[in-house]
Amino acid sequence: MKVVIFNSGLGNRMGEFTKNNHKSMAQLKNGETIFHRQIRLLAAEGIKDFIITTGPFEDQLKATAAEFPELNFTFVRNDIYDKTNYIYSMYLARDLMDDDMLFFHGDLVFNRKLLHDVLNCEDKCTGTINFKKALPEKDFKGRVVDGKIHEVSIHIFDEDCFAFQPFYKLDKATTSAWIGKVVEFIHKGEDKCYAENALNEIFPALNIKAFSYEDYFIDEIDNLEDHARVTAEILAYDEADAKIFG
Repeated sequence: MKVVIFNSGLGNRMGEFTKNNHKSMAQLKNGETIFHRQIRLLAAEGIKDFIITTGPFEDQLKATAAEFPELNFTFVRNDIYDKTNYIYSMYLARDLMDDDMLFFHGDLVFNRKLLHDVLNCEDKCTGTINFKKALPEKDFKGRVVDGKIHEVSIHIFDEDCFAFQPFYKLDKATTSAWIGKVVEFIHKGEDKCYAENALNEIFPALNIKAFSYEDYFIDEIDNLEDHARVTAEILAYDEADAKIFG
């Protein structure tokens, strides 16, 4: 399995911090950056191959990766990161996605047990859904029908829509199908939308199961308020995970 971390965004909502730093360089309470934490947890679960899309402050990401010489990193730079969304970064990295894949964004903080259970669950393709959390106004929601995800969007608020985090485990065939749609979108000049816009065109025909994260922690850090909240909330989950994984 390979991992794709989308890290080509500007992170403007982090204010002064992202004028001189990559967003994923924000530190958690243990002094570890978001990016370092992601790599450390993935490596602990046996993941060795990483694809990192980049934009600003690529050197900071490479410096962190260099702290893990036993792992394999491929960096894919999006030179027009300030004019495109991550659908274009996915397009640029498409030829490297030739295996079962784990996809997520560079601002995502999750606990190890979530990662472990997603990787080891029997479903080959999953996306993370919370059936109890209040629907966010501006963030992703997922439409779930008979346990399968049928749509992901920020604009859906129906009874079958639930809080969603873009943390995907997809087999090779499903990854290939998504990439095929991404290529179609880019060739039509649609490079400023979410990669999920392309995925939505084929979601109902796929078999991406809803993985409930109600008993786990996963959240994104978009702004300084998120940073303060997430860095505090993750501590209890890390303490619990330490008792499980040592």
